[in-house]
Amino acid sequence: MAANSSEPVDLDALEVKFRQWRAQHKTPGTVIAAHREVLLERVAQSMTFEGEPITVARLKILLEQLDQWAKKQDS
Repeated sequence: MAANSSEPVDLDALEVKFRQWRAQHKTPGTVIAAHREVLLERVAQSMTFEGEPITVARLKILLEQLDQWAKKQDS
């Protein structure tokens, strides 16, 4: 959430938004999934900015492959 420093923050609206988010993310798993999705979007944007474009879908595939590789290493 970006706020302009010259505009006052509506705390009531912020509280409503926070409560809605918490209602949708009641378990640690849903919170992790939400954060991972945002992080994937930010990584894709950053890589595009750096001249190495990649899609969120491709990042998800790479993460799944990494998870599979890590599980094999643990065995």
